[in-house]
Amino acid sequence: MRSGRETATATRRAGAGAGTGDTAAAVATLRESVLAARRAARTAAGVLGPEGFALDEWLVLDALGAGDGLTMSQLRAAVLVDKATLGRRVDDLLTKALVYREVDGLDRRVIRVYLSARGRDVLSRLTARLAQG
Repeated sequence: MRSGRETATATRRAGAGAGTGDTAAAVATLRESVLAARRAARTAAGVLGPEGFALDEWLVLDALGAGDGLTMSQLRAAVLVDKATLGRRVDDLLTKALVYREVDGLDRRVIRVYLSARGRDVLSRLTARLAQG
């Protein structure tokens, strides 16, 4: 009769090879997804660059187009960039008059970022260009 420790060890050994094919498939899928994302980012940067925009700037504009009046935390979650990068991108878009900031009406500690009318026009143009490839 096996002890509890021996049974747990035998169970781990038996299960060690059982999911290996599943793991390899999951890793292959992950690799392909990451590579596809990099290719898409490279293609998008090639379209946006000549227009004078970075991919992160378009992502910010797009997030604001979907949910105008977002906090910086909400934008960070939508765009998946660090705080410093997001701050620089929003500052660049402010300089181009594509977005503007306002203090939240309910909580004066919160700053919300909005898409300007010009920003909506630019977002529309850039999104159409990206759709063309």
